[in-house]
Amino acid sequence: MSRIPYRKILIPIDGSAHSIKAVSHGRILAECYHSEVGLLYILGMFQELQPYTQMSVSYISEKFYNEAQAYGQKVLEDAAKLLPSITVATFMEVGSPAETITDFSKTNDYDLIVIGSRGLGLLTGVVMGSVSTYVVHHASCPVMVVK
Repeated sequence: MSRIPYRKILIPIDGSAHSIKAVSHGRILAECYHSEVGLLYILGMFQELQPYTQMSVSYISEKFYNEAQAYGQKVLEDAAKLLPSITVATFMEVGSPAETITDFSKTNDYDLIVIGSRGLGLLTGVVMGSVSTYVVHHASCPVMVVK
């Protein structure tokens, strides 16, 4: 009995052009293998900002969180529209993007991660591609990096 290679495909997205390209590549694979797709948006900005601010949970940080969450929801909805004939589940997590992606894919038994090579992180110029590089080296399943 042969196993379908990619029954579950995880596509981390952040709204960047590279993550949208990853959705396109993931769609093609999902159509070929009749796979389910999980779209994952990660709220990581609070951890990135933490060393630079002394703000505790307050109205301001709650407002930023709510706006970031609303943006994430819009990114997920827009990406799901690009996968009209595919079974799609959307997820939003809070944490370090690289670690959250690898942990989430393992915990939820994904067979493939399709990830953009660059994203919209606050420190993009300094750590360009570090999330995808981390995922390639630490994921427990194959990873496709889309340029």
